[in-house]
Amino acid sequence: MMNRLISLFILISSNAIVFSQGKHKFEAGTSGGYEYNYFRSPTEISVGEEILHKEDLISSSLYQDLEMKYNYRYKSRKNKLRFAINPSSRIFYENIDDSYWNLKTKANYEHKFSRKSGAFVEGRFERMNREGLGGSQDVLINPLGFSNYGVSSGVFFGLIRRNELKLEAFYNFKDFDAFGVRDLQYQEYGGTISSVQKFRTRKLTHTLGLSITLKKRMYDTYNGDSSTPEGIRDWDYVKGVLNYGLPVSKVLEFKPGYTYYVRIDNSSGRSGFKQYGPKIGLKYDDKTTTIRTSFSYITREYSDLEARDNEGKTGEKITYGYANFGLNGAHKIGRNLFFTATVFSRIRKTNYTDIAARSFRNYRNQYVGIGILSKF
Repeated sequence: MMNRLISLFILISSNAIVFSQGKHKFEAGTSGGYEYNYFRSPTEISVGEEILHKEDLISSSLYQDLEMKYNYRYKSRKNKLRFAINPSSRIFYENIDDSYWNLKTKANYEHKFSRKSGAFVEGRFERMNREGLGGSQDVLINPLGFSNYGVSSGVFFGLIRRNELKLEAFYNFKDFDAFGVRDLQYQEYGGTISSVQKFRTRKLTHTLGLSITLKKRMYDTYNGDSSTPEGIRDWDYVKGVLNYGLPVSKVLEFKPGYTYYVRIDNSSGRSGFKQYGPKIGLKYDDKTTTIRTSFSYITREYSDLEARDNEGKTGEKITYGYANFGLNGAHKIGRNLFFTATVFSRIRKTNYTDIAARSFRNYRNQYVGIGILSKF
């Protein structure tokens, strides 16, 4: 018994010493603003013989965000341990019942074999506590609440000078909140190979990045209290991303890129698509001000699903156009105190215009907010 107590004391003491030797970072902030159409609804839907207009469909509100971030990092000569937890919430003052909260946690361990090579393992969990369905749905209904569990592991090394090559395998399980008598979940697994090449030009570091991801996602749908899946969807994904980090000065960098994304439907053969488009990002970072902004235009083309209008099928395949814009900025106004600003916009245009359907439709979702952030 005494030996067990001594062993337990040594274990606790060792962990306490490691924990105390690590670096701790804490952030807490709040912001307020206005969000338009947070359920991403179309502006017109027919229900039976009645036509609902945007006044009946679109939910918008003044909001307040509350967010905290805690990061712990311990680093020795060959080992690195990191842990992060990030709770947040959005309160809609005009529609309190639509408010939601989110929790993200992540733990990562990394071991170096040499200066340029090593291995890592990571565990992740996210809980989104939100009611309702999202209007961005297409083939499957999109509940907004979910729990996601993920793990990944891999190695990294440098084959040539100023290059890092990473090989990663991952697994995710996502369990959506039930909607009515129906339930939805999926498991996915796959791998990513990525390469980042750095080179110096005029005392500035440029980067060229390429990543390729292959994954399989298996959806199960359930009805009522049955434990047997009612429907199964087997989808494969292939995604390639190319980007270039182009510094203009020591504080300003542009980052153009291009994404190509394919979904292969192995179950019905009807829900496949290809998705592609450019993206441009901007990063500004000096001693007092940080700005991150990006714009992308993404096209999605379904391979078999046909578009419809109010008269029926149009003979065209369903096509989306996504225009996405985001901006996050912070300006230091005191010791460890920052003024923040956020802008977000997503506009989806589609050739599916049948007002009897909610899926595949046009929508616009945007918000803007300002706030205060404190860092410790």
